[in-house]
Amino acid sequence: MSMGMGMRRIGWTAGLTVAAGVSVASLRHARSEGTAVDDKDWRRIPSRGEVFQKKLLSLVSLHTVSARPPLPDWEGPIAEDPNLHMHPRVSRLATSASSDGLILKDTPRIYAPFVPFTDEDMSAEDHKERLSKRGVKCVWHFGDDGVGHPLTVHGGCIAMAMDESFGHAYMSLGRGPGYTAFIHINYRVPLPTGDPTLIDIEFEKLEGRKVFMKGKLTDGKGKVFSDATCLFVQPRPKADVMEQAQAQADSGGKSDAKA
Repeated sequence: MSMGMGMRRIGWTAGLTVAAGVSVASLRHARSEGTAVDDKDWRRIPSRGEVFQKKLLSLVSLHTVSARPPLPDWEGPIAEDPNLHMHPRVSRLATSASSDGLILKDTPRIYAPFVPFTDEDMSAEDHKERLSKRGVKCVWHFGDDGVGHPLTVHGGCIAMAMDESFGHAYMSLGRGPGYTAFIHINYRVPLPTGDPTLIDIEFEKLEGRKVFMKGKLTDGKGKVFSDATCLFVQPRPKADVMEQAQAQADSGGKSDAKA
């Protein structure tokens, strides 16, 4: 930091405290004399120990998970369904580096079919019926940190949970990597924080590399807060991509996109 930037920063801080009627020196004097200073006063200068402690706790919170809340009653039948198994790993952690709450109170629990959807399933006469029975259920427990309005889950957090749930449903097919092409979400009712929620994913159809799905977010008892539709696309094999790039180059840069 240059000397000029440092002086401007000191002047800015001193200006705030002096404007409020309390100088930096007086606050430090009060601390040295043992005078009580309100910890919530924005003018109070935190000690180096307090700053270090806050940073340390923030780092620790990134690698720890608090005690798991009890499962809701409606999750019991889902956990006991022999056609579903809970994923051992998810890509979203249940803690945040925030000092005032959690985006998630618990790690998401993803229940999906254990057996992949094979080419034999796809070519079967009843493939639509087989696909419709491959529902994926995801339990999300939002905390008080991922809010828009107070005690109301932010729409962006709902979108993240929907997209993540669609992704797990796609992966349960056993088709390899896939990417979100689009996701459309309807926010029906504001979702309050604090209680576990259920995202129920269903497959609508498969078209080549495209997987169409729909989902809804409920309280686990039938009340719908949001619903969504989604398209995931399986990437082309690398050889096909190289052939397409070569063909495009040979044609003078004209693209020949394939569905």
